[in-house]
Parts: sequence; C-alpha cells; structure tokens
Amino acid sequence: MADSGWDIAMRRIDLEYDLPQFVAASLVRKIAANGFRLPPPDRARLPKIPDAVITHIEQMVREAYRDAGEDISGAALREQLEQQALAARRAMVASREVLTLADFGKQIGVSDEQLAKLIGEGSLFAVEFDGGTYVPSLLAQRGHNQERLQTICRIIVPAKPISRWDFLGSKNANLGGRSPLDMLSNGRDFKTLREVAAAWASVWSRTSVKAYAGLHKFSPSVVPPLYTAVAEIDPRRPLWERASEALLVHGYHWPLGPYPDVRSFTLFVERQTIGDKTPRPEACVQIEVEGESIEIRVMATPGTVLQSTRVPAGIHKTLIDIAKRVIAHLVVLSARH
Repeated sequence: MADSGWDIAMRRIDLEYDLPQFVAASLVRKIAANGFRLPPPDRARLPKIPDAVITHIEQMVREAYRDAGEDISGAALREQLEQQALAARRAMVASREVLTLADFGKQIGVSDEQLAKLIGEGSLFAVEFDGGTYVPSLLAQRGHNQERLQTICRIIVPAKPISRWDFLGSKNANLGGRSPLDMLSNGRDFKTLREVAAAWASVWSRTSVKAYAGLHKFSPSVVPPLYTAVAEIDPRRPLWERASEALLVHGYHWPLGPYPDVRSFTLFVERQTIGDKTPRPEACVQIEVEGESIEIRVMATPGTVLQSTRVPAGIHKTLIDIAKRVIAHLVVLSARH
C-alpha cells in the first residue's frame, strides 16, 4: 500500500526537525486543511518555532501530498485529515502516551479529588480531545522528582496545556540541549530550569497600556491612542504591577515622542493571551491634572482598586510621566488592600 501524503509529510518532518510527534501531527493536519498555510491563530500558539521553519514545513507538507498523488484541495482532503488526526489521537491513548484521569490517578496514587485539586492549581494539566480528558503520561514517569516537576508545571500555567506538554518533553537550547525533564534531579539545573520556565511562560500573555485624550469609560474605536506600551508579563502578577512594568520596561512603546500636552486623558489596561483574537479589558483609569494635583478615577475588574483619589502632580509634567506616577500610586494603594 502506497504511503499517504500524511505519512510522507510526517516522515520528512521527523527526519529534519526535532518536534514531538503530536506537534508535528497537528501541524500537518492544520496546514493541509488550510490550503497548505498554517492559520495565523495556530501560528501564534507556536512562538518558539521560527517563521522560516514554519514556511519550510508548509512547503514540505504540500510537496508530500503532491508526491503521494493526492487531491490537494476540497472537502475530501479535509475529511481525510480529520480521520488521520482522530487515528493519531487514538494511537496516543492506545500507546498510553496519554492516560485517562482515572488511570493517571492510580499511577501516581491519588484520589479523584486530589487529582482534580492538582490540576486546578496548575501542578498538573490535562488535554481534551474526542470528548475525553487525558493527562500526558510523562507527568507520571517514575524517576522524576515529582515535587520539582509540579513546581515547573505551576510556573508554566499561562501557556495552553498542549504547549506545556511540548515544553516539558522537548529539548531546549536554553537548557543546553536538554529537556526540562532532564533538569529535575540536580539543584543547580533545577534553578536554571525555573528561570527558563518563567521566561517561557511570560511570552504567552501580554499586558498593554493605552492612553487616549479625554475621559472615557470604554476604549475609543475610532481614534488612535496617544501612546501604547506593551510587555510580555506573567498574567498571575497583580494588575497594577503588570501595568507599571509595561510602562517601564523596554518592550513595545509607540510613538516614541514628543507627546501632546494633555491635562485629561484615560488609560486602558488590557491583557491578551497568545492565540486569542481579542484582548481582555482589565481596567480604565481616568486622569485629570488640576494645578499641582492629579485626580484619579478607576473602573476595574473585581479584585482591583475601585475608588477615586488624588495625588500630587510633583515634577511629573509629560503624559508618560503622569501615567507612570498614577500607576505607581495604584501599585502602592492596591498593596494595602
């Protein structure tokens, strides 16, 4: 029986790239089903794979299907890909690459309630497909320091479960070509792993601060912001700390100046997870400079400061200076609650 385009593509990718099988299988399916181009939302979920590699894999998939003599367009191909994906997922279950919740709990010796708690707090994670929930078996492999492994799992929570699985099982140049699972036994290695994991996790979420002239309750859709600052920050950090870091770190800032001299403006703080199409609004801060004082009115999500206050303007005169002064004040204020 002749090899299918799927078989040829998977074999060629495996020969050239060190990608986990489930990642390669997902790439082949999504590329082939989308006119041999990886959809932008799926591309955003793989920030560590260079654009040149994705482009090459797209070409490899197209050539594999042509070499297999298959129709490379239409519903027939999509149906074939769905069947291949289903077979690949079922093969993972059959080979025990993933375990049901019940089987995983038995393997590590915890009750259903304890397992649910571990997954809920991020110490373990599960993936869902075909209407079932499964846990990667690598999380239960004997010989690994489970306490340290669960610590790393909690650090990488900002990423989607499928990406956490890829991170833990793949070799990483920042770890000297080893995988995170190879870094759990040695104390010095584990310290390095914690740092690498934290840096990796932070890129999955971006906090932005945008400034608009005038006082608003909702982000204006018809006018551009006066200023935008964006930084990749762990979303579990407090809101105002993230907003402050976005304004202070050397991330994305636009425009570079000079800035207009406005006495009343509004800051909108938003958070966006990589792969999501739209950002999530988190806070609106109305700012009015009156003489030597700044009046602040905050409308924010639950758990943040919900009151109006005044602070001295001091020597902070520019739009950016005032924004930094206000957010710094909210950092201090929220820490008291």
